[in-house]
Amino acid sequence: MKILSKLAIVAAMVTSAGSAYSVPVTLGALFSFTGTGASAGVDGSIYDKDIHSGVFRDVHAAPSGLGGAPLLSDSYVLQGGDPFGGDTQDAFETTQALGHATINSFDIFTHYAFGNPPCSAQAGTCIVAGPDTGWVELVNNSLSTWTGVLSLTGQAFGGVYGPAQFFANSGAVTLAVGDRINILLNNESSNYGGYNHPDAIPEPASIALVGIALLGLAGAGTRRRQSAR
Repeated sequence: MKILSKLAIVAAMVTSAGSAYSVPVTLGALFSFTGTGASAGVDGSIYDKDIHSGVFRDVHAAPSGLGGAPLLSDSYVLQGGDPFGGDTQDAFETTQALGHATINSFDIFTHYAFGNPPCSAQAGTCIVAGPDTGWVELVNNSLSTWTGVLSLTGQAFGGVYGPAQFFANSGAVTLAVGDRINILLNNESSNYGGYNHPDAIPEPASIALVGIALLGLAGAGTRRRQSAR
């Protein structure tokens, strides 16, 4: 199937879902890495929705705090697992399998857990989970040392922990072969209503549109309102 056809199908899915859901499907937070100096030109970017764990779960079934018709997804780890950015709550968020993607010999993992990596293992501003949050881990599996800048950004739709707002974190790093580094967006990444509404944030042309958006979407139903923990 051609990519254009896949996009048309996804657009139809989103339209159908949008008529029943009170919030839009999202792209998820955007992770980018850009090489500098001798590493110039070795870079990439990817949205949370395109970082898949391979373990599909029903976002509307226990232990999730959300309800509705079955909705299967294996991505959006950083925002709690829900493509629409609802509050799936701790028992679901912290038991997600790690998301994984590979770009230019760099492995990218998405985590969600109580606590956070130590500041020494974080790029950019050190962020302390409150008490649980998601983060992106980059591993240099290329054949040489890489120097560059990591960034993690997201325009939040607005949710339990705050109104619509823009989050960003970035930092310069040098990674020897096999080294890894983490970057966090905020201290509770699952409860801001999801990140980057596709109508406002276009996808980078460099991202492969394979398995885009709602993999395993199994219908749309009325969502419970987001509620505080």
